[in-house]
Amino acid sequence: LLTVPLLLVELVAVLALAKAAQSSILNRLVPAAAAMIVLGYPGDAKLDLWGIGASWWGLFSTIPFLYILYVLFIELGKSLTRQSEAVQKKVKLLRLLLIAT
Repeated sequence: LLTVPLLLVELVAVLALAKAAQSSILNRLVPAAAAMIVLGYPGDAKLDLWGIGASWWGLFSTIPFLYILYVLFIELGKSLTRQSEAVQKKVKLLRLLLIAT
C-alpha cells in the first residue's frame, strides 16, 4: 500500500514539472494506485468476494494500472518540450521502458 504510490510520487518529482502540474498529476495517480492495489488484493489472496473470482479481480485492477501508464506516458511526453536533447532521449527511453514493463 505504500510502495506503489511513493514510486509514482518520486517519478513525478523527477519530471521537474510546475507545482500545479505535479499536483494535478498526483491527484490522478495516487487514487488510481490505491484503486489498483485494493482491487488487486482479492485476486492475489485468491478471495471469492461477492461471487467474483480471482481472475476478475486481476482484470479489475488492470484498469487503474492502464490509466496510470496512460497518464505517465502523456505527462512524460509533455515534459519533453522543456528538456535538453540529452534528457529528451532519456525520457523517450523511459517512456518505452514503462510500456515494455
